[in-house]
Amino acid sequence: MTAPLHAAPPRAAEGCLFPAPPPSPPALPEAGARQQALSALEQRYPGLWRAGQLGRAGAAAVCPTGYDALSAELPGGGWPAGGLTELLTTQGGAGEMRLLLPALRTLAEAGRRIALVAPPYLPNAMGLAAAGLPARQCYWVRPPAGSARAAQQADMLWAAEQVLRSQAFGGVLVWLPAARPEALRRLQVLAQAGDAVAWAMRPAAALRESSPAVLRLLLAPLPGNVLSITFHKRRGPVRDTPLLLRLDGMAAATRTAAWPVPAGAPALPEPLAQSSQLSSDAVLDRGAPAAPAPGRPAAQLA
Repeated sequence: MTAPLHAAPPRAAEGCLFPAPPPSPPALPEAGARQQALSALEQRYPGLWRAGQLGRAGAAAVCPTGYDALSAELPGGGWPAGGLTELLTTQGGAGEMRLLLPALRTLAEAGRRIALVAPPYLPNAMGLAAAGLPARQCYWVRPPAGSARAAQQADMLWAAEQVLRSQAFGGVLVWLPAARPEALRRLQVLAQAGDAVAWAMRPAAALRESSPAVLRLLLAPLPGNVLSITFHKRRGPVRDTPLLLRLDGMAAATRTAAWPVPAGAPALPEPLAQSSQLSSDAVLDRGAPAAPAPGRPAAQLA
């Protein structure tokens, strides 16, 4: 009689039914070693920052804001040089020029030129000089009179690009009531190729649009010379509450420097365009782009 067949159990050495356990994960480094590794990465790549801390300026310098509370909230401790900053306002003359005056004075004291591209009101030479901005260092770029609004906007965008491309200015302020993201991207690329501090003044409604600017701030005036600053984009953690910043007061004779006098206001000293310190006859020809400064080639745009 034949005995029933049974499968022989596997030998323990083969491990078919009981595979070897996976190798243990490597031990995590100690807190000190982990911190050293993170610090080494930050030193090697200055553009990196952790979500809970403000980013650093990297290779580019920053321009002091003149306000300690604001500087403490900005990456690098100042306005980014070599990058575009957007200042969005709920109304014209919200205090944006008074906010920027300390930085503009710093640039002027360093001998840098300042360009005002398409400001909404007439700049005032005597008011700017009283605020510490000599007229010989300030350049006013305005669109040709009588042209259509769309043509004026295109001309002013082109002019701002040429100002940045020239790398001859330390501060560039451009007012953009309307601008497409690709236009702002060109300004950001050109600003990144140089060391100018560039500000774009835009309406608060532009918050609904994307922007390549490295810094976006919403400005709203409050009683008592207080400016509310909401941080909508920065290289650092989210700040839920606005920063309330008390601005320096301006004398009535220099209020155009704070920015500026609306139509119908009492007359103030003669505007920059009529000052003997500034030629108002220069014309920017869109067919003749400005050449980059020697040794500092600007980025080529597609």
